[in-house]
Amino acid sequence: MKKILKKILKLFSLELRRLNVEQRFNNFKYVYKSKVKSSPVIFDIGANEGQSIERFKSMFPSATIHAFEPDVDLFSILKKKYGKDKNIVLNNLAVGNKSELKNFNVHARSETSSFLKLKRGSNWLKERAAQYDTTPDHFTTKIVEVEVVTIDQYAKKYNIDFIDILKSDTQGFDDKVIEGCKRLIENKLISFLELEIIFDDVYENYFSFSDYEKLILPSGYRMVGLKTSGSDLYSSINFFADVLYFNDITSKENEY
Repeated sequence: MKKILKKILKLFSLELRRLNVEQRFNNFKYVYKSKVKSSPVIFDIGANEGQSIERFKSMFPSATIHAFEPDVDLFSILKKKYGKDKNIVLNNLAVGNKSELKNFNVHARSETSSFLKLKRGSNWLKERAAQYDTTPDHFTTKIVEVEVVTIDQYAKKYNIDFIDILKSDTQGFDDKVIEGCKRLIENKLISFLELEIIFDDVYENYFSFSDYEKLILPSGYRMVGLKTSGSDLYSSINFFADVLYFNDITSKENEY
C-alpha cells in the first residue's frame, strides 16, 4: 500500500510540475510576444520530454525549433511526440563548449540529470531520493557517454545565421553552452538567451549571475526577465532562477 501511495504522489507531483511550467514562464511570454517575429528560430537545449517545445509552440505555432536532449530514453519520448513535425528538428546530442564525448549522469528525477556530480549528503538529495523511492547512493541510475556539440558548430553546419531564442536548461552546464555560442553572441546573432541559474545544493558546484553575465554583457545583452523558485538557500530545497536576457541591437538590425 505504501509503494502504491508513493507512485500516486509521484504522478500527482509530475502533473503539478507540468502545470507549473506555464505559470513559471508567464512573465517571459509577454516579452517574447512583444519582441519576437511570428516565425522565429528557437533552440531548446535540454529539451527533456518537450515541456519547452510545447511552451514555445503555443506562443509561436510557425516556429522552427531545434531541440537537444542527450538522454536516449527522453529522446525516444521526443521522437514519439514530435518526430513527424517538420518544424521541429530533434537532436540526440548534448551541448557544451567543445565537441567531445563526455560522461552524463542520469538521475531518477530526469530534469536533474547533468554532467555535474550531485552534492553528497545534501538535504536536496535526501528528500528527492525519498520521493523517488530510492536512496541517495542510487539516485544516479546510470552514467552514459554522450556526444557533445557546440551551437557555433551546429549553426555553421546547418547554415543557421540567426537564432531568435536560445533556451538552455542543462542543470549547471549553461556556462559551457554559452561559451560554445561565442561566435554567434559576439556577432549579435542571438536575440534572447533564456538561462537557468542554480543556487541550491543539488550539485558540487553552483553559479551566480556574474558567471553568465561576464560572457554576454560585453556583447550588449541586458536582463529583461527573472523568475525565482525558493526565497533562500535555507528555507527550501529548491532555490534557482530562470533569467531572460535580450540583445536589443539584434531586434533593430533584423527589423522585428
